[in-house]
Amino acid sequence: MAIKYFVKAAVSEYEDKTDGKMKKRYQSIGVIMETKHGLMLKIESLPIFAMKEGSIFAYLNEPEEKSDQPRSAPVAKSVDNIDEDIPF
Repeated sequence: MAIKYFVKAAVSEYEDKTDGKMKKRYQSIGVIMETKHGLMLKIESLPIFAMKEGSIFAYLNEPEEKSDQPRSAPVAKSVDNIDEDIPF
């Protein structure tokens, strides 16, 4: 079963610090997969707190192409001088 779409819902709003505009925060709530019988919706979570007037609007986003380059891992701090990092 191949994933055709990711299902995402707007769950809250926040003010962007760079331009002061209100923007929406999205949460992935499931996927749509292609099966031999057609498309199938798999709901993985349901953000009840985001319901407005008894319904949730969701967007279908196509999966992004994977790049050949691996993601760089975050650089961890050294534990050699961990006592200096503690503020008390």
